[in-house]
Amino acid sequence: MQNEMISGYFDYNATTPVSDAVAEAMKSAINLFANPSSINKYSAANRYLLNSSREIVARLLGTEAQKVFFTSGGSEANNWAIKSTLLQHIKAPGHIVTTAIEHPSVLNTVKHYAEKFGFEVTFVLPQANGVVAVEDIVGAIQCNTQLVSMMYANNETGVLQPVETVAQIMRERNIKFHVDAVQVVGKRKINVDTIGIDYLSFSGHKFYGPKGIGGLYIRDTEGVFPLIHGGGQEMAMRSGTENLVAIAGLSKAAEEAYINIDQWDIHCWKCKTYLMTLLSKSHTGAIFNGLTDYENSISNTVNIVIPGIRTEALAALMEKKHGIIISIGSACSNNKVKKLSHVLEAMRVSERDIQGSIRVSFGRFTTLEDIQKFVYSLECCVDMLLKISYVA
Repeated sequence: MQNEMISGYFDYNATTPVSDAVAEAMKSAINLFANPSSINKYSAANRYLLNSSREIVARLLGTEAQKVFFTSGGSEANNWAIKSTLLQHIKAPGHIVTTAIEHPSVLNTVKHYAEKFGFEVTFVLPQANGVVAVEDIVGAIQCNTQLVSMMYANNETGVLQPVETVAQIMRERNIKFHVDAVQVVGKRKINVDTIGIDYLSFSGHKFYGPKGIGGLYIRDTEGVFPLIHGGGQEMAMRSGTENLVAIAGLSKAAEEAYINIDQWDIHCWKCKTYLMTLLSKSHTGAIFNGLTDYENSISNTVNIVIPGIRTEALAALMEKKHGIIISIGSACSNNKVKKLSHVLEAMRVSERDIQGSIRVSFGRFTTLEDIQKFVYSLECCVDMLLKISYVA
C-alpha cells in the first residue's frame, strides 16, 4: 500500500485499506480453484488453507478453531447471533436488552423481532460520555430476558463499553450475551474464551482485510440454529461453497494483526494524542464527543464537534480542497433521509452540535504528517465556511 495514495484518508472505521500481504494472499488463493469439500487431489491444498485460516483467526480472538465460523461480514454475524438465540424462544417470546448506540444491523434486527414476533426490547441509553453503565444494563434485566446484545466499541465515538463486566453478570444469570466487536478485533487484544462471551461478531475489512468476509465466534453451538442449510460446510452451520479467496485475505489480515497489534495500537494512540493536542491549540473551537482516554476508548477514533459548522459542507470542502476524507456518520447508514446520528442523539448531544460533528478515524498507514495536514485543512475550511456564513 503506497502511503501517498491514502495520506488524506481519515475514515478507517468505515473500511481500511487492504495491506500488501493481504492482497498477495488473495492473489495466490485465486489459483486454488477446487472445492474444499471435494476429496480429489486438487482439493487438499484448499482444505488446508481453509482449516489453517480458521486456526489463525481463532488465535487472534483467543479461542479454538471449532468456535469460529466464517460469514460475509459483521452485519451477517450480528443477525445470525441474534436470530439464532431468539428463534429458540419464538413460541414464548420474552425480553431483549440492547443499547441505543448499536449498529443498525443489531437495532433493526431486534426491532424486527419485536414487531413480528412479540419480543419486548429495552434500549439502554448511554451516559453523556458515551459509556453505557453496567448498572443500567443490569437494571434493564427482567425475569424473562433471553438475550443481551452490546457492542465492544462504538463505531462513531470509539468509546469502549464494559463488556467484560457485563459478560460475567450474564454468565451468572444464564442469559445469552452477544458482542459486536467489529471495531475492536484487530485493534486491541481480546480473549473471548476468558471474557465468557456467547457470541462475538467481527469483520475483515475493519483491520486491513477484504470486504465481504468476517465471522462469528460461537462459544457453544448446542441449540444454535444453522444460518444456511445445505451441503454442511462451516461445520454444518453455514452451508455453501466457501469464499476461499476472501478467507485467505482475512487469514493474512488476522496473522498480521496478531503479530503487530500492540505496535499498531501504540502508533494510533500517538496519532490520536497528537491530533487532540493540535486541536486544543486550534482556533476552530473543536470539542470532543465521548471519552477519549486510552482506557475508555479505542486508539484510532475521535468524534469532534466544530461549533457553527455544518459537517456536510465541511466534509465536501476538505475533500475538494485538500483531498481529506472524513465521516459525518456511520458508513452503513449515511444514505438515510434523516442525517442526525442516533449515537450522538442517545448521548444527548444537541441537534446543533450533532450537525457540526465529524468522525475522524485512522490506522497503521496514517503518519503524524498526515495529522498535521488534516488539522491544517480543517482550520482552512472552517475559516472559509465561517466567512461565507458571516457574509451571507
